Amino acid sequence: MNVLKILKKKGIGVCVIMAIILSSCASGPGSPEIVVQDLQMKIPAGEQVFKEELLAGEIAETKIEHLAYAGPTEQTISLSGEYVSMFLFVSGNGTLQADSMVYNLVPESIAIPMNDTDQVRFKVPEGEELHFLQFTKRLSAQDMEDLKNFPEENKYDLFFTRFEDCEPYTEKIKSPNTVSRTVLPADIVPRVSLGTVEAMGPDEVGAHEHPMLDQLFLGLSNNDVVVHADAASTAFKEFSLLHIPIGSSHWVTVGENKKMYYLWMDFFLTKEGQEWLKTHKPMSTDNGE
Repeated sequence: MNVLKILKKKGIGVCVIMAIILSSCASGPGSPEIVVQDLQMKIPAGEQVFKEELLAGEIAETKIEHLAYAGPTEQTISLSGEYVSMFLFVSGNGTLQADSMVYNLVPESIAIPMNDTDQVRFKVPEGEELHFLQFTKRLSAQDMEDLKNFPEENKYDLFFTRFEDCEPYTEKIKSPNTVSRTVLPADIVPRVSLGTVEAMGPDEVGAHEHPMLDQLFLGLSNNDVVVHADAASTAFKEFSLLHIPIGSSHWVTVGENKKMYYLWMDFFLTKEGQEWLKTHKPMSTDNGE
C-alpha cells in the first residue's frame, strides 16, 4: 500500500497503477516461457569432435546433445539398455554401423538402435561435417514392459528412415497447403512420437493445447517462423531447438515468402496420452472432415 501512496503523490492514476501491477504479474514466474537454443553449426578450428548439451532439464529423464564430427574420422558411442537413444541427423553425410547393419546418413534422417544394441559407430569422410542430435531417454519399468508387448511389426533392431520418405497426414489445425509427415509413429519408442510440418508462407498452424505431453520443435533447413504460446512469442529459425510450455495454447505463423519446416517431438507423460495422435489423419484414409 505504501507503493500506491507514493505513486498517487506523483500523480499517477489508478488505471496506470493497475496496469503496472498487471504487467508485473504477467512477467512473473507463472508466465509461460518459450525456451529456445540455437545449435552451434561450425566445429571450432583444429577440432574433430564437438559436443554441446541442449535445453538441459527441459524434458524429464531425457538428455539432449548436439554432436558434430569433422572428417575423416571414426567415432563410437556406447549405449545402455536402461535408455533409448534417438539420433537425428541435420547436416552433413557419413555412415552409421550397428552390429552388422550399415546405413548411409543424410540430412533430415533418424536412427534409433534397439534390441540391446550396445554401441554405434560413425564414419565421416574427409571434407564432411556430420551434425546430429542424440536424445537419451531413460526407460521406466512400464516402458520396458510396453516394449515387450508392442506389435511385432513395430520391433526393430535399428529404426531408420529419411523424413521425406515418411507417411503424410492431415490435421484440422493446419491448412491444405501444409505437408505433415509422421517420422516416428506411436508404439515404437515408448511414449515418444515425431513428425514434420512444412509449408510456404503466409500460413499458420492453428492454436491448440496438449497438456498430456511435453513438446519440442527442431528447426529444419530454411525454417523461419514465429512460435506463440499464450502471451509469449519468439522467432524460431533453422538449427534451433525449442520447448513449447506444457499445457499452453500455442500456434505457429510464417510470413510471406518464408518457410515453415520443423520437426515436432512429443514426449507423452503417460501411454494413455498418446490418444492425442488420433487427431492426425493419414492421407490414405482421410475423409476430409
